[in-house]
Amino acid sequence: METVFRIGLVIGMFVCGRLCADVRMPSVFSDNMVLQRDRPVTVRGWAEPSEKVTVEFAGQRKEAVADQAGRWSLALEPLRQSAEEREMRVTGKNALVIKNVLVGDVWLASGQSNMAMTLMQVADSAAEIKAADYPAMRFFMVKTEVAPSPKEDCKGEWRICTPDKAEVFSAAAYFFARELHQKYRLPMGIINSAVGASPCQAWTPAEVLLADKSLPQPAELAPEHYADMKTYVAFRNATYDRHACVDTGVKPECLAWSKPELDTSDWRDFAAPGSIESQGLAIDGAVWFRKEVELPASWAGRNLTLSLGPISDNDIAYVNGEKVGATESNWRVWLFRSYPVPAACVKAGKNVIAVRIFDRMGQGGFYPPYPDPLKLSDGRGNELNLSGTWKCKVERAEKPVPAPVGLPEPTGIPTAFYNAMIAPFTRYSLSGFIWYQGEGNAGEAKQHDTLFPAMIEAWRGLWADGNLPFYFVQLASFRERDAQPSEGGWARLRESQLKTLALRNTGMAVAIDIGEAGDIHPKNKQDVGKRLARWAMRDCYGDKDIAVSGPLAAGHTVEGDKIRIRFTHLGGGLTAKGGVLKGFAIAAADKKFVWAQAVVEGDSVVVWSNAIKTPVHVRYAWANNPECTLYNAAGLPASPFRTDTD
Repeated sequence: METVFRIGLVIGMFVCGRLCADVRMPSVFSDNMVLQRDRPVTVRGWAEPSEKVTVEFAGQRKEAVADQAGRWSLALEPLRQSAEEREMRVTGKNALVIKNVLVGDVWLASGQSNMAMTLMQVADSAAEIKAADYPAMRFFMVKTEVAPSPKEDCKGEWRICTPDKAEVFSAAAYFFARELHQKYRLPMGIINSAVGASPCQAWTPAEVLLADKSLPQPAELAPEHYADMKTYVAFRNATYDRHACVDTGVKPECLAWSKPELDTSDWRDFAAPGSIESQGLAIDGAVWFRKEVELPASWAGRNLTLSLGPISDNDIAYVNGEKVGATESNWRVWLFRSYPVPAACVKAGKNVIAVRIFDRMGQGGFYPPYPDPLKLSDGRGNELNLSGTWKCKVERAEKPVPAPVGLPEPTGIPTAFYNAMIAPFTRYSLSGFIWYQGEGNAGEAKQHDTLFPAMIEAWRGLWADGNLPFYFVQLASFRERDAQPSEGGWARLRESQLKTLALRNTGMAVAIDIGEAGDIHPKNKQDVGKRLARWAMRDCYGDKDIAVSGPLAAGHTVEGDKIRIRFTHLGGGLTAKGGVLKGFAIAAADKKFVWAQAVVEGDSVVVWSNAIKTPVHVRYAWANNPECTLYNAAGLPASPFRTDTD
């Protein structure tokens, strides 16, 4: 027995030594990669301490010696662009050959769900995917992961842009890269590193957050609890499970609550979406919700989709008494519910939708941050909005259990995505960054004023280039349109993004005109990519005459009972789409805004209202989902703005 153990130990040590001695490289240095042109290219990896490593590529031969920790790195001299498929040879005590390497421009695409949104999810997706045959465009797909400290490597792979691979690429990044590739015939590499529902702080280095206590602070979690995403989710779920209510199933006497013939005269009204607690039910436990809808005869016998948005915590959904779907959330409150409704369940006239929600802890119900995700759709462009008044009744009431503090959503751990999904690339040469995020910080606009620029500057510092381009998307329109001027909701976050243009070499793609009232993920990512690409065309590729932005307010003056706003980025001149300027509101010193009339005069817009004799303040498109018609002649929309302050 002892002899066998010793033999096994020797073999194990020999195998480990071989593995530890092998030259290896980060995953981004792999087949089909794109290297950045016209800049020194750092090539790095690991080997046995003091091992000499040789790298050969494009006629260059460079050597390095691994340090005592086994790390080695070297710099290739700037490379000229090339679509020739070449090999990189890396030799130490073993040899690596990286095949099909191109040299062009590499951009890192990051943010949350609107950057993660794939080509298969956009408008005209089938046609776009079929046409996505650009072998000189490659996407490095970064696996979603968290980490408690910056990592040197991550899981991922380079994929060539072909119709059979492109459907999972970031749509915004794809359309950005396609614009540049088609115009300049450059190989394009996109590092695709984005995660839905992630706030800005999740992508920000810890030292940035620690330097300003007004910012979200790094998570007070033991490193072993979030060594990776799977570990953290298991830890968080187990923590919650120890405190939470347990669902023992539907009470037998309540099974009929899904039936269409049920008398609901003793049920109370409930405004959906919304939380149980916000509407007077200070409980955890099981609550039923019902809504009657009238469907046209054309929908009868047709397969439908029931979309309920995110729900906290677990749910079972019924249509006309038939179960159509169920989800056990496992504490993922951002998990959207979308259930197929079989044609056999659908009839003309009255139909009843019933949803049983079991709230295990904290707030429960139809998750409130998204006000209009509830709908029935037929897959042919027809939708029925289900938001509004439902009926509800408590099946089982439990004493409320507060959620444990200090356990953020898996997608919201400060610094965790930076550590796992950005830090591994800080020595990989880039052209710049593109970013689509903000929804996750919409309720913290003042904090975002500091956080977002700090993150940008930190990234540039980590790449040792304080001038790297950083182009971002301003939040698109979303939610129901307000009948009267309002305080704006998302408008304040858009203003925060607008302020970020004060940083050198930044650019903002205005998307206020391409959002969707009932979908936080607008399907028009084509224009998003094109508008981002305009900034790169002008500032990186020398097309100095191209319009990069819609009109931006540059100052205002009061002229009697009118206010004149001056604009930059005229793009050939200011225009009113549809012939009439809409979306302007005006107020006196009391800030009681009313809708205003407006006309274009040269590089200015003059705004007034007969109801305001002494105007002081003007706002434009200051709403979640504004009506806005101010464009420039290049067809780009004006950014929302205001002249007043908080």
